[in-house]
Amino acid sequence: MALDCAAKALGMSDTTADKVQKALTSGNLTADQIAALQAADLQLKTRMAELGIDAEKIAQADRASARTMQQTTGSWVPAALAVTLTVCYLGIICALLTGDMKLWENPTLTLLLGGLTTGFTSVLSFYFGASHIQAGTDKK
Repeated sequence: MALDCAAKALGMSDTTADKVQKALTSGNLTADQIAALQAADLQLKTRMAELGIDAEKIAQADRASARTMQQTTGSWVPAALAVTLTVCYLGIICALLTGDMKLWENPTLTLLLGGLTTGFTSVLSFYFGASHIQAGTDKK
């Protein structure tokens, strides 16, 4: 459903996930396309609410099942991935702060930093929980 909404907002007739993802990550979106994507996002959220689909509950259940799996299996892999991501992320941040790396000299570094930031956020969410405050609500 989200794929179709995004493709329609971008004016694409072919709705393959790969093509939509390339369009979204290309950095070549026009202001009209960005506005259309925002409108499509709002329509999708409205439709999901009408259908009784709570995306946050689904995300919470996903995190809970991952934590339960980790407690049950005791696998070392999630911890190793978390440590690797954290060390890499903090290493790049330190290199940027000291001037050893410059984002404007290497566009691939920007992509790497974005991926590591997403991964680091997921690590924090997995181990420490996630707090999401929706607009218009007062959750504590």
